[in-house]
Amino acid sequence: MSNEEKDYAIGTLDFASATSEEKQEALRQIIELHDPELTAQVLALGMNTQEHDLVRIEAWRALGMAETSPLLNEIFGAAAQLVRNSEEDEDVQIYALQALSLLPVTEAEIQLALDVIQSDAYILVQSSAFAIVKANKHLPHAVLALESLQTHPEFGTSAARELQSLSGRDTQ
Repeated sequence: MSNEEKDYAIGTLDFASATSEEKQEALRQIIELHDPELTAQVLALGMNTQEHDLVRIEAWRALGMAETSPLLNEIFGAAAQLVRNSEEDEDVQIYALQALSLLPVTEAEIQLALDVIQSDAYILVQSSAFAIVKANKHLPHAVLALESLQTHPEFGTSAARELQSLSGRDTQ
């Protein structure tokens, strides 16, 4: 099956009537996410707290493939809302943050990541937030975030190592 055929098959799936297993399988087939209508459907699945967590996790994994989507701002806003919700499932938060680490983020997402790292969030949620900063260390705001994290008890050493790698003073 070609990528176009896969995209068509995924796009024709009625997510509203599909089983959790069918949704998960369809979401796993997504390797690129460009179509705005499909992206909106996947984002709705990722944000729907009535959905099974595994469906939501697969939706966020797929959203990490939306780097050229016209809906990037909606994805960023939804991820921020989800991550800031203390009642949200931590595994879903982790995948939302991991999706952001794959996308061309802005200063707002770097700040969100820094806020999560400096919060009392579960360590794996914090680690996923750190991945956003690390993946974007070429951006000025990420450099500032890394500099501010050098004294962090959990991420200070990693932040310093990332800063050293930027300056070419890798100690490894």
